[in-house]
Amino acid sequence: MNTARTVLVVDDEPDLTDLLAYNLKREGYTTVEAHNGRDAIQLALAHKPDLVILDIMMPAPDGIEVARQIRANPEISETPIIMLTAKSGENDQLAGLTVGADDYITKPCSPRLLVARVAALFRRMQVPDTNAGNSIVAGPIEIDLDTHEARLDGELIALTVTEFRILAALVAQRTKVLSRSSLITRAMGPGVTVTERTIDVHVTSIRKKLGEHSPMLKTVRGVGYRLVEAENSHA
Repeated sequence: MNTARTVLVVDDEPDLTDLLAYNLKREGYTTVEAHNGRDAIQLALAHKPDLVILDIMMPAPDGIEVARQIRANPEISETPIIMLTAKSGENDQLAGLTVGADDYITKPCSPRLLVARVAALFRRMQVPDTNAGNSIVAGPIEIDLDTHEARLDGELIALTVTEFRILAALVAQRTKVLSRSSLITRAMGPGVTVTERTIDVHVTSIRKKLGEHSPMLKTVRGVGYRLVEAENSHA
């Protein structure tokens, strides 16, 4: 049962939020609903949901701004976000990922698909399958698989669920090149269909959070990414 999991569903179409909430409740989730960005932020702060399903196209503030505010607020900054978008264009889908969303689904979507993606995202919050013990280290980066935390020079890094899994995979396989398709599977689970540019957006965000250590995360053109030790990061 998922009674401990609370999902905030945000869309300006009440019929859709009711439908999604109904299907989530059938799977044992607790739901909270909002129909505009202002209420979404207030409810996120009040309920501290385990996950937010967020429509992009809403009256101001739209879903992009709501996601930005969630990520900027320390109380809820690590809340996983699934974006709903009525636009199928790649740039529109990547817009949500740029502000810190963990996944996106194009509307109209089947409730069964959405519930499956919610379950998949919660699974991604569990210990990554790195087979490398409970703590893995590469230079100044330390990944704690038990607490799902990443540290840089001993300080916590605020990563989304997807960013954490990408960085954990790269640290665990350091010096080895991981293809974008491999990172999609490791970060988002098997059977999730997203473009390879999705990984690029997440990697760009990770690099920003690594700051002066960003050169450790190397692009291997035409293939994917690898992590190098700090002393060799400029090689």
